[in-house]
Amino acid sequence: MQKEAQICVVGRVFRPNKSKVLALNKTLREYFKLVKWYLGYNSTSKKFLHEKCYEKAKELF
Repeated sequence: MQKEAQICVVGRVFRPNKSKVLALNKTLREYFKLVKWYLGYNSTSKKFLHEKCYEKAKELF
């Protein structure tokens, strides 16, 4: 079974310029990458999921 997550982000960039838009796009890309990684564990137990993610994060850093 494959799960699909959909997120709607609504925001406004005040006085947009190219660097602000690029920074926002980069931040959103990283955020979605982390959400997909988190959902990749396919667990229904929050406690188990948090423990696994914590252990994996410790290994990476």
